[in-house]
Amino acid sequence: MKKILFAFATLLVIAACTNKPSTVVENNEESNEVAFEVAQNYFFKNDQVIPENPKISTEEEFNKLFGMATTMGKDGKPTAIDFTKQFALAIVLPVTDFATEINPVKVEEQGDSLLYTYEVNTGEKQTFSIRPVSIIILDKKYENKEIVLVNKQEITFFPAIDRYLADSIGSNYAKGEYSVPIHSIVGVDDRNAEDIKVWGDYWVFNYNLVGDTLKCVSGGNHPGLMHIRQTENGFEVTAFEQVEDGSRNLPSAKNIFGDKFNAFQAINSDEQRREKLRSEVLAVYVKKRGIAATLYQDNGWPAKKLGE
Repeated sequence: MKKILFAFATLLVIAACTNKPSTVVENNEESNEVAFEVAQNYFFKNDQVIPENPKISTEEEFNKLFGMATTMGKDGKPTAIDFTKQFALAIVLPVTDFATEINPVKVEEQGDSLLYTYEVNTGEKQTFSIRPVSIIILDKKYENKEIVLVNKQEITFFPAIDRYLADSIGSNYAKGEYSVPIHSIVGVDDRNAEDIKVWGDYWVFNYNLVGDTLKCVSGGNHPGLMHIRQTENGFEVTAFEQVEDGSRNLPSAKNIFGDKFNAFQAINSDEQRREKLRSEVLAVYVKKRGIAATLYQDNGWPAKKLGE
C-alpha cells in the first residue's frame, strides 16, 4: 500500500469521519458566530448514499435523504424546517455498533465561508447498530457561503499525527525541502486518554520548491490505526498499526479497521476527492509558512494550481 508517488497521477488526501473532506482554515479574516438550531427526531434513510456536501437547501432534497422519527411526548415531533427561510447542514456517519453522538459546537462566518465546528463522542459497544446523524438549521441568508466542516477532535490530534508522519515516515523517503502530512480520518475513540485510537488514511509527501512550484520528490500512502496518548505537553503518537503490503494488504486492512473498513475503503478509493483535498491542504501549508508557491507538480505530470 505504500506506493511511491511517481507510479501514478492522482494521489491523496483530508476526509473526515463524515466521509467528506474537512480542512483547517487558517487566515486573518474576522469571524462572527452564527446562530443555529439543532433539528431533532430525523433519521437517514438506508437506501440513500451519504451526500458529499452537508448543505441541504430544499425540502425535496431533505425528504429524499431523511425520514421523521416521531416519538411520544411534547418533544417527540421532528423539528420543523422552513426551506423558504432556512437551510440545513447535515453530518451523517457510517453505521456503527458503538454509542456515538455528534455534537454541534459552533458556526462562524468568516469571509465567504461558514466554519461549522462539531465533535464526535464515542461510547460503549452496543448490541445493535446505529447511523449517527446531526442536523442543524440556519438562516437562509448564509446559504451561498462555502461550508467548511471542522472536527474538533481532529484538530486536537492533528499536530501529533503531523509530527509522526513527517518525522517517522516522511524521513524514510527521498528528502525534500518540505514534508507535508495529509490525513483522512476514518474514526476516533478518545475514551481512554492513555490510548486514544485514530483510524485514518494517512499520506506524506516531500517537495522541493522550484520557482513558484512545489515539485514532489517522494511520498506514499500509510493507512492504519494510530495510538495517541495525552501528556502534560500535549499529545504524542505511541504506536502505529499499518496496513501491510502485498497479499496481506486486504486482510490486514480488514483486521485493523474492523467495522470501519467500508468507510476506509470509500475514502481510499476516491481519487478525485483525495486529489482535491491534497491541493487544499497544500494551499493552507504554504500560506501558513509564507512559502512563495502557487502550483504543485507530480513527476511527469502537468503542474496544478494550489487550492483548486
